[in-house]
Amino acid sequence: MYKLELSFDTNKLDADTVKEMCEKTDEIFEFEDLECINRQPGKRTYLDKGRKQDYGRFWSAIFALKDASWLAEHLNECFWYNGTSKENLITEFLRN
Repeated sequence: MYKLELSFDTNKLDADTVKEMCEKTDEIFEFEDLECINRQPGKRTYLDKGRKQDYGRFWSAIFALKDASWLAEHLNECFWYNGTSKENLITEFLRN
């Protein structure tokens, strides 16, 4: 199972900005037809739907997230789960 957990640093942001960031993030992942299972303010978790092409869909969404630098710069945590392995994408991908 593929999974991505995101949390945004919301301490210095107003509620409208947090809402906009979460909506934009949802839009990116929904465009790739991935399922959001956690919609807490400032936190999101996305899962695959068990399709063969979901790996590519996740990486398309992750690249879109990276390209939306105003979103990526507010990420506090971003963990990618590929089966049982877990990677911190902030330190290993998004901010490099």
